[in-house]
Amino acid sequence: MCHSGTSMVPVIDGKELHFFCVGVYDGLAILQDRETGSYWNHITGECVYGPLKGKKMDSLLLGQMTAGQALERWPDLRLALSKQPLFRRLVIQPVMNWFGKFGIYPPGFKKTMVKRDHRLPDMMSGVGIMTGNVKKFYPIDAIEKSGGEVRDILDGRPVSISVDEDGFPDVNYEDTDDWEDVPQYLYTRWYGFALTYPGCEIYRESEEKKESSAS
Repeated sequence: MCHSGTSMVPVIDGKELHFFCVGVYDGLAILQDRETGSYWNHITGECVYGPLKGKKMDSLLLGQMTAGQALERWPDLRLALSKQPLFRRLVIQPVMNWFGKFGIYPPGFKKTMVKRDHRLPDMMSGVGIMTGNVKKFYPIDAIEKSGGEVRDILDGRPVSISVDEDGFPDVNYEDTDDWEDVPQYLYTRWYGFALTYPGCEIYRESEEKKESSAS
């Protein structure tokens, strides 16, 4: 529901762990490792319950694109794409897409949430950026209204946030040519980011105007 794609290094104290989704808490998938039975937050990579509580997996930056974009870039990928069962393609996936499109939670989903943040609509898509001191959400509509790109200062560094024609984001620091030096970010819905980082900041269109005026 929150479409927060993440990538982690599944190694703790030199030991490789194997994970599966065990359920939903606070509207987000909870992972469990098979080795110890511990529970993990799939966005932060932190162990929240079990023998490994307090441990944290290293996070990797995960880019996102549509299947069409991937096939255009790598035509041979078609051979590797899994074919979903007919019932899933005709019934389950259309129903889930309908829920997401109109901002409707599946039955019982909201009961898993402890405290929703109503500053933005739950299903608002956006870019969530996480630096050492800042957790900030950039609504997709605000980025699109600014011509598909906005600029900001995070932890004293200039950063640009842009989206492509399909709404997928790209985030870069503007004070470096090192393509590996980028802040950690997510393409996510508001409720998922806000529940993971309570009290997080929200980008407003007026911020960039103030920044431009100051410079």
